[in-house]
Amino acid sequence: MGINLFLNDSYKLLELLFDNQTIVLDKKIVPITQNEIGNALGMSKAKVNLLIGQLQNEGYVSIEGRGKYVLSEKAILLIKTMRRTDNRLVKNER
Repeated sequence: MGINLFLNDSYKLLELLFDNQTIVLDKKIVPITQNEIGNALGMSKAKVNLLIGQLQNEGYVSIEGRGKYVLSEKAILLIKTMRRTDNRLVKNER
């Protein structure tokens, strides 16, 4: 089954940002608009805006200009930990 069934919208947004990182001038950024995020996750732009604001307040994401997000080390650690956990769960199901 995997852990994805139990993850909330904030995590799904973080994971999408993580998967879309690119390096520009030696810095990892995510060049994606809120409309693109909403389309990818099946959310309204208003919901995406709300979630990004919450993630900023909690120290997971910062904004480096319009449509350019940067994930904090805290966010990266969370994503990597959840993926390792998911891999272990799936492996144990077999």
